Amino acid sequence: MSYQNTEPPPLQQTHRIPPPDPDREPLKANVYERMSKAAAQLTPLFPYDHAGAIVPCGNVLVGGPESEYGHFFHWNAVNEVVVTYGSNESLLGSGQIMATQHLHGVNSFLRDEKNPEAFAVIVVTQHQSEEGDQSEALIARCKNCKAELVRHDYDATPFPLPGYDVKRHGEPGDPVRQFATTLGSTEFAALRNTQKGRTCQACGHVNTPFPEAGWGWARTVAQTDAVNSAYRALRQAATAQSEQESQS
Repeated sequence: MSYQNTEPPPLQQTHRIPPPDPDREPLKANVYERMSKAAAQLTPLFPYDHAGAIVPCGNVLVGGPESEYGHFFHWNAVNEVVVTYGSNESLLGSGQIMATQHLHGVNSFLRDEKNPEAFAVIVVTQHQSEEGDQSEALIARCKNCKAELVRHDYDATPFPLPGYDVKRHGEPGDPVRQFATTLGSTEFAALRNTQKGRTCQACGHVNTPFPEAGWGWARTVAQTDAVNSAYRALRQAATAQSEQESQS
């Protein structure tokens, strides 16, 4: 004889989700709306990139006569997961989910970058390190012989772990931190586009410049610097006004 227990389990046996951190309120974002206005690929969808955070970053890759993204390799000490939120004429199918290796190739994943009908909206999510240092690297290879052209290793230890470099990501008190991957990618593109970075030491081939414009990293870094400077300027203006009023 079977017996169905309809009594709820004791409270001590239930799993309770702790309340949210009051300093990091729960947020929601629409990836389509957010990326329609984004300045760069790999744009964090939420303002949280601290230690232990889950950081989903949006990308919208579009084909066309002037489109060019190039190819490079990314190494990350933490894991990344890619989700495709819609695509056409892309190697990544709509709804596809892919876990990347720590070292993985990066390009537009469009079958033909010059095709104006080709596009892909993807989200790359990484889990920030919860303890210890975090590091990343970007690598370019020679188009002719595949030898390594440039390898840019950079520190990506998240706030507020002991290895976090405050000066690298802004000034103390800034409202927006530079996202480590975007900042490191900007540095990589600058190195890759020097004469030394373009010239293969193995075969002597001079590679074409890396098309940073399609990724938009430098623009995002510049805009982040600008908004932080604007915040500091406003604070200074408010302080000066208060001091003037107190003396009058």
